[in-house]
Amino acid sequence: MTPHAVLFDLDDTLFDHHRSARAALAGVHAAFASSASFDEFERHHIHFLEEMHIEVLAGRVALDDARRERFRRVFAALGLAIDERTTDAVACAYRDGYMTARRATEGAAALLAELRPHARVAIVTNNLLDEQQDKLEYCGLASFVDALVASEDVGVSKPDPAIFQIALDRIGASTEHAVMMGDSWQADIAGAHAAGIRAVWFNPQRLPRPLPHYEADEIHSLVPAAGVAARLLRLLNAGPRASNLEPRS
Repeated sequence: MTPHAVLFDLDDTLFDHHRSARAALAGVHAAFASSASFDEFERHHIHFLEEMHIEVLAGRVALDDARRERFRRVFAALGLAIDERTTDAVACAYRDGYMTARRATEGAAALLAELRPHARVAIVTNNLLDEQQDKLEYCGLASFVDALVASEDVGVSKPDPAIFQIALDRIGASTEHAVMMGDSWQADIAGAHAAGIRAVWFNPQRLPRPLPHYEADEIHSLVPAAGVAARLLRLLNAGPRASNLEPRS
């Protein structure tokens, strides 16, 4: 019998990246950029983080170099002078702060424990393999995960349906018996749609649904874990979902 499978995004789904990054950034701002508003500092950081993340995943820039470069760009955008020594100090302070602040999303471990007897679990993430494996281990989630599929390792990124199929192949599951949950409408929901997998949008900020609209369940919290697990298992037991993910106008 083909096993049931639940695929999860990691950052800002099971792992609270936003909280970790904001805590690290607050420390950097206080120590090195307090003359600028924190909101502006954070806005530029988010922009350049995404910009450099693409370069890292493409293998064009090493992670440590990308971190230094994004802070150079943040400081330049704010009109703040920064030399190489300070750039190194800022990058190190951010990295140390991020590592210390890492936390799983509330309810994540309990949710995975609830699912464990009933389904296989894979993580599908647009990130570096070692980075994501370390997060899982640090946050106590690794023992609940059957496969970690990172775009850097497999050479394809969400929303490409190929990365979802790789995850299913690794845990011996099929699209007919799978559900995908993540916070990104484009990467996770549109990606699941393209792969023929039921989708669940993790939307703790209760944002409006972007376009195009796809049929997808919506969850705002992983707590209570038993209730979230029950919803996911109901979707898995609902049968084929060939028409479930068609776009709605």
